[in-house]
Amino acid sequence: MGQSKADIYTRTGDKGTTGLFGGTRVPKDSVQVEAYGTIDELNAALGVVRAMKPQAQVDEVLARLQKLFHTINAEIASDAQGRQQLQATVGPDEVSWIEGVIDEFDAQLPKLDHFIVPATQPAAAYLNLARTLCRRAERRLWTWSQQEAINPHLIVFINRLSDLLFTLMRFEGQHTHDSTD
Repeated sequence: MGQSKADIYTRTGDKGTTGLFGGTRVPKDSVQVEAYGTIDELNAALGVVRAMKPQAQVDEVLARLQKLFHTINAEIASDAQGRQQLQATVGPDEVSWIEGVIDEFDAQLPKLDHFIVPATQPAAAYLNLARTLCRRAERRLWTWSQQEAINPHLIVFINRLSDLLFTLMRFEGQHTHDSTD
């Protein structure tokens, strides 16, 4: 395919470490690597939802989230020196955006007054899976924040994201005649 071995593998991680943006090497099982690895899993789950052709409104939000995940993972996968070089980080504008999206979709849903069974419709079910991955990412970020000062907007954004994914799951289920409510 025309790529040399250096384009695909570097061998620098063969001894259980990985490089952060900024140059620091950390163990592959560090909580920081777990945090950005979980965001990567979440991003993959959103890709599966998008491949299932959800409602156009949902797909638009998921596409924007996937782009934001590049910013989020760049921030998480950086050491202090690397974070100083980043051109974008999560801030109050992203938190406000996600809260607005939650409000917009929630206004289109019936009042929730009982627990619901996770969706059986595929896109809604994968949104529920994504919500659980998001909760794990949040737990990893909290653990990491006990070891190192991290951007507080990042944790707030991820917390709101799980609420958004729950709301999108309900919206997608409602618009495909799923019986989750």
